[in-house]
Amino acid sequence: MRTDIKKLIETRAAKICTLLFLVATGLSCEDFVEVEPEDRIDATTFFANDLEVIIGVNGAYAAQRGIWGDLQSVNLLETRSDNAVQNTNEQAERFETDTFDEGAGNLPVLVSWGAFYEVINLSNLVISNGPNAVGDPSLIGRGIGEAKFLRAFSYFHLVNLWGGVPLRLEPITDFLDETQTIVPRSSITEVYDQIIFDLTDAIAVLPESYSGGSNNEVGRATKYAALTLLGKVQLQQGNLAEAESAFRQVEGKYSLLLDYSQIHSTANNNSAESIFEINFLPGNRTAYGMNNIFLPLSEAEKFGIELAGGAGGELGVRPSQDMVNMFDLNDTRLAASIGFVDGTGLAYINKFVDFEAGVNGHDMNIVALRYADVLLMLAEAVGEGSEAYELINMVRRRGFGLDPDVPDVSVDIDGGTPGTFMEKLKNERQLELAFELHRWVDLLRLPQSETLDIMNTHLNSEPEYGGTVFSLTSDNLLYPIPIAEIEISGGQITQNPGF
Repeated sequence: MRTDIKKLIETRAAKICTLLFLVATGLSCEDFVEVEPEDRIDATTFFANDLEVIIGVNGAYAAQRGIWGDLQSVNLLETRSDNAVQNTNEQAERFETDTFDEGAGNLPVLVSWGAFYEVINLSNLVISNGPNAVGDPSLIGRGIGEAKFLRAFSYFHLVNLWGGVPLRLEPITDFLDETQTIVPRSSITEVYDQIIFDLTDAIAVLPESYSGGSNNEVGRATKYAALTLLGKVQLQQGNLAEAESAFRQVEGKYSLLLDYSQIHSTANNNSAESIFEINFLPGNRTAYGMNNIFLPLSEAEKFGIELAGGAGGELGVRPSQDMVNMFDLNDTRLAASIGFVDGTGLAYINKFVDFEAGVNGHDMNIVALRYADVLLMLAEAVGEGSEAYELINMVRRRGFGLDPDVPDVSVDIDGGTPGTFMEKLKNERQLELAFELHRWVDLLRLPQSETLDIMNTHLNSEPEYGGTVFSLTSDNLLYPIPIAEIEISGGQITQNPGF
Protein backbone atom coordinates (compact mmCIF):
# COMPACT_ATOMS: atom_id res chain seq x y z
CA MET A 1 0.00 0.00 0.00
CA ARG A 2 2.83 2.39 0.82
CA THR A 3 4.23 1.97 -2.71
CA ASP A 4 0.83 2.76 -4.25
CA ILE A 5 0.48 5.88 -2.12
CA LYS A 6 3.98 6.99 -3.04
CA LYS A 7 3.01 6.71 -6.72
CA LEU A 8 -0.07 8.80 -6.00
CA ILE A 9 2.00 11.51 -4.34
CA GLU A 10 4.55 11.43 -7.18
CA THR A 11 1.73 11.82 -9.71
CA ARG A 12 0.38 14.79 -7.81
CA ALA A 13 3.89 16.24 -7.64
CA ALA A 14 4.29 15.93 -11.39
CA LYS A 15 0.98 17.70 -11.84
CA ILE A 16 2.06 20.59 -9.63
CA CYS A 17 5.40 21.04 -11.37
CA THR A 18 3.88 20.70 -14.85
CA LEU A 19 1.27 23.31 -14.00
CA LEU A 20 3.94 25.81 -13.04
CA PHE A 21 5.90 25.14 -16.21
CA LEU A 22 2.84 25.41 -18.43
CA VAL A 23 1.58 28.71 -17.05
CA ALA A 24 5.03 30.29 -16.93
CA THR A 25 4.78 31.44 -20.53
CA GLY A 26 2.94 33.91 -22.72
CA LEU A 27 4.89 36.99 -21.63
CA SER A 28 3.00 39.37 -23.90
CA CYS A 29 -0.53 38.34 -22.87
CA GLU A 30 -2.94 41.15 -22.03
CA ASP A 31 -4.71 39.33 -19.21
CA PHE A 32 -3.25 37.04 -16.57
CA VAL A 33 -6.09 34.56 -17.09
CA GLU A 34 -5.20 34.36 -20.78
CA VAL A 35 -1.75 32.82 -20.29
CA GLU A 36 -1.32 30.10 -22.91
CA PRO A 37 1.50 27.53 -22.78
CA GLU A 38 4.15 27.75 -25.48
CA ASP A 39 7.10 26.14 -23.79
CA ARG A 40 8.29 24.55 -20.55
CA ILE A 41 10.69 26.18 -18.15
CA ASP A 42 13.15 24.69 -15.71
CA ALA A 43 11.91 25.77 -12.26
CA THR A 44 15.50 25.84 -10.97
CA THR A 45 16.37 28.71 -13.34
CA PHE A 46 13.02 30.50 -13.17
CA PHE A 47 12.16 33.61 -11.10
CA ALA A 48 15.22 35.46 -12.36
CA ASN A 49 13.37 38.75 -12.89
CA ASP A 50 10.24 40.67 -11.98
CA LEU A 51 8.24 39.43 -14.97
CA GLU A 52 8.95 35.80 -14.13
CA VAL A 53 7.77 36.42 -10.56
CA ILE A 54 4.43 37.65 -11.91
CA ILE A 55 4.20 34.68 -14.27
CA GLY A 56 4.84 32.41 -11.31
CA VAL A 57 1.94 34.06 -9.46
CA ASN A 58 -0.21 33.43 -12.52
CA GLY A 59 0.47 29.74 -11.98
CA ALA A 60 -0.95 29.93 -8.47
CA TYR A 61 -4.06 31.74 -9.75
CA ALA A 62 -4.47 29.04 -12.40
CA ALA A 63 -4.25 26.31 -9.76
CA GLN A 64 -6.88 28.14 -7.70
CA ARG A 65 -9.30 27.78 -10.60
CA GLY A 66 -8.88 24.04 -10.22
CA ILE A 67 -10.32 24.24 -6.70
CA TRP A 68 -13.24 26.59 -7.11
CA GLY A 69 -14.24 25.45 -10.56
CA ASP A 70 -14.46 21.84 -9.46
CA LEU A 71 -17.33 19.82 -8.03
CA GLN A 72 -15.28 18.93 -4.96
CA SER A 73 -15.53 22.48 -3.59
CA VAL A 74 -19.32 22.33 -3.86
CA ASN A 75 -19.30 18.95 -2.12
CA LEU A 76 -17.09 20.03 0.77
CA LEU A 77 -18.47 23.52 1.38
CA GLU A 78 -22.07 23.63 0.14
CA THR A 79 -23.80 20.25 0.14
CA ARG A 80 -22.06 19.65 3.47
CA SER A 81 -24.25 22.42 4.89
CA ASP A 82 -28.02 22.78 5.09
CA ASN A 83 -28.09 24.85 1.88
CA ALA A 84 -27.92 22.03 -0.64
CA VAL A 85 -28.09 18.27 -1.01
CA GLN A 86 -26.31 15.70 -3.14
CA ASN A 87 -28.35 13.37 -5.31
CA THR A 88 -28.47 9.84 -3.84
CA ASN A 89 -27.73 8.49 -7.33
CA GLU A 90 -24.50 10.44 -7.51
CA GLN A 91 -21.07 8.89 -6.98
CA ALA A 92 -21.16 7.24 -3.54
CA GLU A 93 -18.12 9.10 -2.21
CA ARG A 94 -19.71 12.43 -3.05
CA PHE A 95 -22.91 11.53 -1.26
CA GLU A 96 -20.85 10.42 1.76
CA THR A 97 -19.53 13.95 2.26
CA ASP A 98 -23.12 15.20 2.30
CA THR A 99 -24.22 12.70 4.96
CA PHE A 100 -21.06 12.86 7.09
CA ASP A 101 -20.22 9.26 6.25
CA GLU A 102 -16.88 9.82 4.49
CA GLY A 103 -13.83 7.79 5.43
CA ALA A 104 -10.14 8.60 5.35
CA GLY A 105 -9.90 7.18 1.82
CA ASN A 106 -12.68 9.35 0.39
CA LEU A 107 -11.58 10.56 -3.06
CA PRO A 108 -13.27 14.01 -3.10
CA VAL A 109 -11.60 14.76 0.24
CA LEU A 110 -8.20 13.67 -1.08
CA VAL A 111 -8.59 15.63 -4.31
CA SER A 112 -9.51 18.84 -2.48
CA TRP A 113 -6.69 18.44 0.03
CA GLY A 114 -4.20 18.03 -2.80
CA ALA A 115 -5.63 20.94 -4.78
CA PHE A 116 -5.23 23.37 -1.87
CA TYR A 117 -1.63 22.28 -1.41
CA GLU A 118 -0.99 22.75 -5.14
CA VAL A 119 -1.87 26.44 -4.76
CA ILE A 120 0.27 26.61 -1.62
CA ASN A 121 3.30 25.04 -3.25
CA LEU A 122 3.07 27.31 -6.30
CA SER A 123 2.72 30.29 -3.96
CA ASN A 124 5.71 29.08 -1.94
CA LEU A 125 7.84 29.04 -5.08
CA VAL A 126 7.09 32.73 -5.61
CA ILE A 127 7.53 33.67 -1.95
CA SER A 128 10.84 31.80 -1.68
CA ASN A 129 12.41 32.80 -5.00
CA GLY A 130 10.91 36.24 -5.54
CA PRO A 131 13.27 38.14 -3.21
CA ASN A 132 16.25 37.08 -5.36
CA ALA A 133 14.72 38.32 -8.63
CA VAL A 134 16.01 41.44 -10.37
CA GLY A 135 13.87 44.23 -11.77
CA ASP A 136 11.17 46.53 -10.44
CA PRO A 137 11.17 46.07 -6.62
CA SER A 138 7.54 47.18 -6.31
CA LEU A 139 6.39 44.67 -8.94
CA ILE A 140 8.37 41.88 -7.28
CA GLY A 141 6.99 42.86 -3.87
CA ARG A 142 3.47 42.94 -5.24
CA GLY A 143 3.88 39.49 -6.76
CA ILE A 144 5.08 38.09 -3.44
CA GLY A 145 2.13 39.80 -1.73
CA GLU A 146 -0.31 38.18 -4.17
CA ALA A 147 1.26 34.79 -3.47
CA LYS A 148 0.93 35.32 0.28
CA PHE A 149 -2.75 36.19 -0.16
CA LEU A 150 -3.34 33.04 -2.20
CA ARG A 151 -1.47 30.93 0.35
CA ALA A 152 -3.51 32.46 3.18
CA PHE A 153 -6.78 31.90 1.31
CA SER A 154 -5.91 28.23 0.88
CA TYR A 155 -4.86 27.74 4.51
CA PHE A 156 -8.05 29.45 5.71
CA HIS A 157 -10.10 26.76 4.02
CA LEU A 158 -7.76 23.96 5.03
CA VAL A 159 -7.93 24.90 8.72
CA ASN A 160 -11.73 25.15 8.64
CA LEU A 161 -12.22 21.87 6.81
CA TRP A 162 -9.50 19.78 8.51
CA GLY A 163 -8.43 21.67 11.65
CA GLY A 164 -4.70 21.82 12.30
CA VAL A 165 -2.85 20.90 9.10
CA PRO A 166 0.77 20.67 7.97
CA LEU A 167 2.15 24.18 7.50
CA ARG A 168 4.22 23.92 4.34
CA LEU A 169 5.94 27.26 3.96
CA GLU A 170 8.84 26.28 1.70
CA PRO A 171 8.51 25.03 -1.88
CA ILE A 172 8.87 21.32 -2.48
CA THR A 173 11.47 20.87 -5.19
CA ASP A 174 12.03 17.14 -4.75
CA PHE A 175 8.88 15.17 -3.99
CA LEU A 176 10.93 12.06 -3.20
CA ASP A 177 12.81 13.89 -0.45
CA GLU A 178 10.92 13.10 2.76
CA THR A 179 12.59 15.99 4.59
CA GLN A 180 10.66 18.30 2.25
CA THR A 181 7.40 16.43 1.89
CA ILE A 182 6.73 15.15 5.42
CA VAL A 183 5.63 17.99 7.67
CA PRO A 184 3.75 17.25 10.93
CA ARG A 185 0.44 18.89 11.64
CA SER A 186 0.47 22.34 13.22
CA SER A 187 -2.17 23.42 15.70
CA ILE A 188 -5.22 25.40 14.61
CA THR A 189 -3.78 28.44 16.40
CA GLU A 190 -0.46 28.09 14.57
CA VAL A 191 -2.20 27.88 11.20
CA TYR A 192 -4.27 30.97 11.93
CA ASP A 193 -1.18 32.83 13.12
CA GLN A 194 0.53 32.09 9.80
CA ILE A 195 -2.53 33.20 7.83
CA ILE A 196 -2.58 36.51 9.72
CA PHE A 197 1.17 36.93 9.19
CA ASP A 198 0.80 36.39 5.43
CA LEU A 199 -2.17 38.73 5.13
CA THR A 200 -0.45 41.46 7.13
CA ASP A 201 2.50 41.27 4.74
CA ALA A 202 0.17 41.26 1.72
CA ILE A 203 -1.79 44.29 2.93
CA ALA A 204 1.43 46.30 3.14
CA VAL A 205 2.38 45.79 -0.52
CA LEU A 206 -0.79 45.09 -2.52
CA PRO A 207 -2.39 47.97 -4.44
CA GLU A 208 -5.89 49.19 -3.73
CA SER A 209 -6.89 48.49 -7.33
CA TYR A 210 -5.51 47.63 -10.75
CA SER A 211 -5.71 49.79 -13.84
CA GLY A 212 -5.56 47.05 -16.46
CA GLY A 213 -2.94 46.11 -18.99
CA SER A 214 -0.20 43.52 -18.95
CA ASN A 215 0.81 42.48 -15.40
CA ASN A 216 -1.65 44.99 -13.91
CA GLU A 217 -4.91 43.20 -14.68
CA VAL A 218 -8.19 43.72 -12.88
CA GLY A 219 -8.97 40.58 -10.93
CA ARG A 220 -5.71 40.18 -9.06
CA ALA A 221 -5.68 40.25 -5.27
CA THR A 222 -5.82 43.76 -3.81
CA LYS A 223 -5.13 45.29 -0.44
CA TYR A 224 -8.87 45.25 0.24
CA ALA A 225 -9.15 41.57 -0.65
CA ALA A 226 -6.45 40.85 1.91
CA LEU A 227 -8.17 43.06 4.50
CA THR A 228 -11.49 41.32 3.87
CA LEU A 229 -9.93 37.91 4.31
CA LEU A 230 -8.09 39.12 7.42
CA GLY A 231 -11.39 40.28 8.91
CA LYS A 232 -13.01 36.96 8.07
CA VAL A 233 -10.12 35.11 9.71
CA GLN A 234 -10.37 37.21 12.88
CA LEU A 235 -14.15 36.79 12.97
CA GLN A 236 -13.80 33.03 12.62
CA GLN A 237 -11.57 33.03 15.69
CA GLY A 238 -13.94 35.23 17.68
CA ASN A 239 -11.60 38.25 17.67
CA LEU A 240 -14.36 40.81 17.12
CA ALA A 241 -12.35 44.01 17.66
CA GLU A 242 -9.63 42.88 15.24
CA ALA A 243 -12.25 41.83 12.70
CA GLU A 244 -14.01 45.19 12.96
CA SER A 245 -10.72 47.02 12.45
CA ALA A 246 -10.09 45.15 9.19
CA PHE A 247 -13.63 45.60 7.87
CA ARG A 248 -13.63 49.33 8.68
CA GLN A 249 -10.78 49.74 6.21
CA VAL A 250 -12.89 48.12 3.48
CA GLU A 251 -16.12 49.91 4.39
CA GLY A 252 -17.12 52.43 1.73
CA LYS A 253 -14.54 51.25 -0.80
CA TYR A 254 -17.12 49.17 -2.69
CA SER A 255 -20.86 49.41 -3.27
CA LEU A 256 -23.83 47.09 -3.53
CA LEU A 257 -25.12 46.56 -7.04
CA LEU A 258 -28.73 47.73 -7.17
CA ASP A 259 -29.87 44.56 -8.93
CA TYR A 260 -29.00 41.41 -6.98
CA SER A 261 -29.33 39.23 -10.08
CA GLN A 262 -26.42 41.07 -11.69
CA ILE A 263 -23.83 40.01 -9.09
CA HIS A 264 -23.11 36.74 -10.88
CA SER A 265 -23.93 37.95 -14.37
CA THR A 266 -21.34 37.43 -17.09
CA ALA A 267 -21.56 41.16 -17.82
CA ASN A 268 -20.47 42.03 -14.28
CA ASN A 269 -17.30 40.08 -13.68
CA ASN A 270 -15.15 42.04 -11.19
CA SER A 271 -17.98 44.49 -10.53
CA ALA A 272 -18.23 47.37 -8.07
CA GLU A 273 -19.44 44.92 -5.41
CA SER A 274 -16.77 42.33 -6.05
CA ILE A 275 -13.66 42.29 -3.87
CA PHE A 276 -12.02 39.11 -5.14
CA GLU A 277 -13.06 36.68 -7.87
CA ILE A 278 -11.75 33.44 -9.27
CA ASN A 279 -11.37 34.42 -12.91
CA PHE A 280 -12.33 32.11 -15.77
CA LEU A 281 -12.10 32.60 -19.54
CA PRO A 282 -13.80 30.29 -22.09
CA GLY A 283 -11.73 31.57 -25.01
CA ASN A 284 -8.60 30.29 -23.32
CA ARG A 285 -10.09 26.93 -22.39
CA THR A 286 -10.34 27.97 -18.73
CA ALA A 287 -14.12 28.32 -18.56
CA TYR A 288 -16.17 27.83 -15.43
CA GLY A 289 -17.66 24.40 -16.07
CA MET A 290 -19.75 23.79 -12.98
CA ASN A 291 -23.03 25.22 -14.25
CA ASN A 292 -24.02 21.98 -15.97
CA ILE A 293 -24.35 20.15 -12.65
CA PHE A 294 -26.83 22.75 -11.37
CA LEU A 295 -29.12 23.11 -14.37
CA PRO A 296 -31.58 20.38 -15.52
CA LEU A 297 -31.38 19.40 -19.16
CA SER A 298 -34.97 20.51 -19.74
CA GLU A 299 -34.11 23.99 -18.51
CA ALA A 300 -30.96 24.16 -20.62
CA GLU A 301 -33.00 23.28 -23.68
CA LYS A 302 -35.70 25.81 -22.76
CA PHE A 303 -33.14 28.61 -22.42
CA GLY A 304 -31.11 27.50 -25.44
CA ILE A 305 -27.97 26.92 -23.43
CA GLU A 306 -25.55 24.78 -25.39
CA LEU A 307 -23.41 23.42 -22.59
CA ALA A 308 -25.49 22.44 -19.56
CA GLY A 309 -27.96 20.03 -18.15
CA GLY A 310 -28.47 17.15 -15.79
CA ALA A 311 -29.99 14.39 -17.93
CA GLY A 312 -33.58 13.32 -17.25
CA GLY A 313 -34.08 15.94 -14.59
CA GLU A 314 -31.45 14.28 -12.38
CA LEU A 315 -29.30 16.87 -10.66
CA GLY A 316 -26.04 16.10 -8.92
CA VAL A 317 -26.63 19.00 -6.54
CA ARG A 318 -29.86 20.82 -5.76
CA PRO A 319 -31.15 23.29 -3.15
CA SER A 320 -32.30 21.73 0.10
CA GLN A 321 -35.93 22.04 1.02
CA ASP A 322 -34.80 24.09 4.03
CA MET A 323 -33.15 26.58 1.70
CA VAL A 324 -36.19 26.84 -0.58
CA ASN A 325 -38.47 27.44 2.39
CA MET A 326 -36.34 30.25 3.82
CA PHE A 327 -37.04 32.80 1.12
CA ASP A 328 -39.84 35.35 1.28
CA LEU A 329 -41.72 35.31 -2.03
CA ASN A 330 -41.07 39.05 -2.40
CA ASP A 331 -37.32 38.59 -1.99
CA THR A 332 -35.65 39.03 -5.41
CA ARG A 333 -32.84 36.76 -4.21
CA LEU A 334 -35.19 33.78 -4.56
CA ALA A 335 -35.57 34.04 -8.34
CA ALA A 336 -31.89 34.95 -8.68
CA SER A 337 -30.79 31.89 -6.69
CA ILE A 338 -33.33 29.12 -7.25
CA GLY A 339 -35.29 28.08 -10.33
CA PHE A 340 -38.18 25.66 -10.62
CA VAL A 341 -38.81 23.29 -13.51
CA ASP A 342 -42.17 23.92 -15.17
CA GLY A 343 -44.74 21.27 -14.36
CA THR A 344 -42.64 19.41 -11.80
CA GLY A 345 -41.65 22.07 -9.28
CA LEU A 346 -38.13 20.60 -9.16
CA ALA A 347 -35.88 23.20 -7.53
CA TYR A 348 -32.44 23.85 -9.00
CA ILE A 349 -29.63 26.34 -8.45
CA ASN A 350 -29.82 29.03 -11.13
CA LYS A 351 -27.45 31.55 -9.58
CA PHE A 352 -24.64 30.72 -11.99
CA VAL A 353 -26.36 30.46 -15.37
CA ASP A 354 -24.64 31.80 -18.46
CA PHE A 355 -27.36 32.09 -21.11
CA GLU A 356 -24.74 32.46 -23.83
CA ALA A 357 -22.74 29.39 -22.81
CA GLY A 358 -21.23 27.58 -25.77
CA VAL A 359 -18.95 24.64 -26.36
CA ASN A 360 -16.06 26.41 -24.60
CA GLY A 361 -18.02 26.61 -21.37
CA HIS A 362 -19.46 29.34 -19.19
CA ASP A 363 -18.08 32.89 -19.24
CA MET A 364 -18.56 33.50 -15.54
CA ASN A 365 -16.29 34.10 -12.57
CA ILE A 366 -16.74 32.84 -9.03
CA VAL A 367 -17.22 35.79 -6.68
CA ALA A 368 -15.23 34.64 -3.66
CA LEU A 369 -15.35 37.87 -1.60
CA ARG A 370 -17.91 40.63 -2.04
CA TYR A 371 -19.08 43.75 -0.30
CA ALA A 372 -22.42 42.44 1.01
CA ASP A 373 -20.44 39.79 2.88
CA VAL A 374 -18.27 42.54 4.42
CA LEU A 375 -21.32 44.52 5.57
CA LEU A 376 -22.82 41.46 7.25
CA MET A 377 -19.53 40.45 8.84
CA LEU A 378 -19.02 44.00 10.10
CA ALA A 379 -22.48 43.83 11.68
CA GLU A 380 -21.46 40.61 13.40
CA ALA A 381 -18.21 42.14 14.65
CA VAL A 382 -19.93 45.30 15.94
CA GLY A 383 -22.69 43.38 17.68
CA GLU A 384 -26.37 44.14 18.20
CA GLY A 385 -27.26 47.80 17.97
CA SER A 386 -28.56 50.40 15.54
CA GLU A 387 -25.43 50.35 13.39
CA ALA A 388 -25.44 46.59 13.02
CA TYR A 389 -29.12 46.53 12.08
CA GLU A 390 -28.55 49.25 9.49
CA LEU A 391 -25.73 47.22 7.92
CA ILE A 392 -28.03 44.19 7.73
CA ASN A 393 -30.89 46.29 6.40
CA MET A 394 -28.76 47.70 3.59
CA VAL A 395 -28.30 44.14 2.35
CA ARG A 396 -31.96 43.25 2.95
CA ARG A 397 -33.29 46.28 1.08
CA ARG A 398 -31.25 45.47 -1.99
CA GLY A 399 -32.48 41.88 -1.74
CA PHE A 400 -36.07 43.11 -1.91
CA GLY A 401 -35.32 45.36 -4.87
CA LEU A 402 -35.15 48.59 -2.84
CA ASP A 403 -32.51 51.30 -2.50
CA PRO A 404 -29.98 49.96 0.03
CA ASP A 405 -29.47 53.40 1.57
CA VAL A 406 -33.13 54.36 2.12
CA PRO A 407 -34.87 52.95 5.22
CA ASP A 408 -38.05 51.03 4.50
CA VAL A 409 -40.28 49.70 7.26
CA SER A 410 -41.62 46.98 4.98
CA VAL A 411 -38.36 45.04 5.08
CA ASP A 412 -36.15 46.59 7.78
CA ILE A 413 -35.48 44.62 10.95
CA ASP A 414 -34.49 45.80 14.40
CA GLY A 415 -34.23 44.63 17.99
CA GLY A 416 -37.99 44.11 18.14
CA THR A 417 -38.06 41.70 15.21
CA PRO A 418 -38.57 38.11 16.43
CA GLY A 419 -35.41 36.08 17.09
CA THR A 420 -32.03 36.79 18.59
CA PHE A 421 -29.62 39.14 16.85
CA MET A 422 -27.40 36.25 15.76
CA GLU A 423 -30.38 34.27 14.42
CA LYS A 424 -31.44 37.22 12.31
CA LEU A 425 -27.90 37.87 11.11
CA LYS A 426 -27.27 34.19 10.37
CA ASN A 427 -30.50 33.94 8.36
CA GLU A 428 -29.62 37.03 6.35
CA ARG A 429 -26.19 35.62 5.51
CA GLN A 430 -27.76 32.36 4.40
CA LEU A 431 -30.18 34.13 2.07
CA GLU A 432 -27.67 36.64 0.70
CA LEU A 433 -24.79 34.21 0.12
CA ALA A 434 -26.77 31.10 -0.84
CA PHE A 435 -24.67 28.56 -2.79
CA GLU A 436 -21.59 30.82 -2.79
CA LEU A 437 -19.57 28.37 -0.63
CA HIS A 438 -19.76 30.36 2.62
CA ARG A 439 -22.43 28.53 4.59
CA TRP A 440 -20.39 25.65 6.02
CA VAL A 441 -17.66 27.99 7.28
CA ASP A 442 -20.38 30.22 8.76
CA LEU A 443 -21.86 27.24 10.60
CA LEU A 444 -18.46 26.37 12.04
CA ARG A 445 -18.28 29.86 13.55
CA LEU A 446 -21.33 29.14 15.71
CA PRO A 447 -21.14 27.35 19.05
CA GLN A 448 -20.69 23.64 18.30
CA SER A 449 -23.97 22.67 19.95
CA GLU A 450 -25.87 25.09 17.71
CA THR A 451 -24.09 23.87 14.57
CA LEU A 452 -24.92 20.27 15.45
CA ASP A 453 -28.57 21.12 16.17
CA ILE A 454 -28.91 22.87 12.79
CA MET A 455 -27.32 20.03 10.88
CA ASN A 456 -29.12 17.21 12.71
CA THR A 457 -32.45 18.95 12.15
CA HIS A 458 -31.64 19.44 8.47
CA LEU A 459 -30.43 15.87 7.89
CA ASN A 460 -33.38 14.30 9.70
CA SER A 461 -35.96 16.34 7.80
CA GLU A 462 -34.53 16.32 4.26
CA PRO A 463 -36.47 13.88 1.99
CA GLU A 464 -33.30 13.07 0.01
CA TYR A 465 -31.88 11.09 2.92
CA GLY A 466 -34.75 8.59 3.03
CA GLY A 467 -35.58 8.68 6.73
CA THR A 468 -32.09 7.86 7.97
CA VAL A 469 -31.66 8.96 11.57
CA PHE A 470 -28.67 11.27 12.06
CA SER A 471 -27.00 12.20 15.32
CA LEU A 472 -23.85 14.13 14.51
CA THR A 473 -21.19 14.83 17.11
CA SER A 474 -18.26 17.26 17.25
CA ASP A 475 -16.09 14.64 15.51
CA ASN A 476 -18.20 15.12 12.37
CA LEU A 477 -17.34 18.80 12.02
CA LEU A 478 -13.92 18.14 10.48
CA TYR A 479 -13.03 16.04 7.47
CA PRO A 480 -10.61 13.13 7.84
CA ILE A 481 -6.98 13.72 6.95
CA PRO A 482 -6.53 11.72 3.71
CA ILE A 483 -5.08 8.29 4.46
CA ALA A 484 -2.48 8.86 1.72
CA GLU A 485 -0.96 11.72 3.71
CA ILE A 486 -0.87 9.70 6.91
CA GLU A 487 0.64 6.61 5.28
CA ILE A 488 3.30 8.47 3.33
CA SER A 489 4.31 10.33 6.50
CA GLY A 490 4.93 7.11 8.37
CA GLY A 491 2.47 8.22 11.04
CA GLN A 492 3.99 11.67 11.65
CA ILE A 493 0.73 13.19 10.43
CA THR A 494 -2.07 12.16 12.81
CA GLN A 495 -5.74 11.57 12.05
CA ASN A 496 -8.70 13.61 13.27
CA PRO A 497 -10.82 12.05 16.03
CA GLY A 498 -13.58 9.73 14.89
CA PHE A 499 -11.86 8.33 11.79
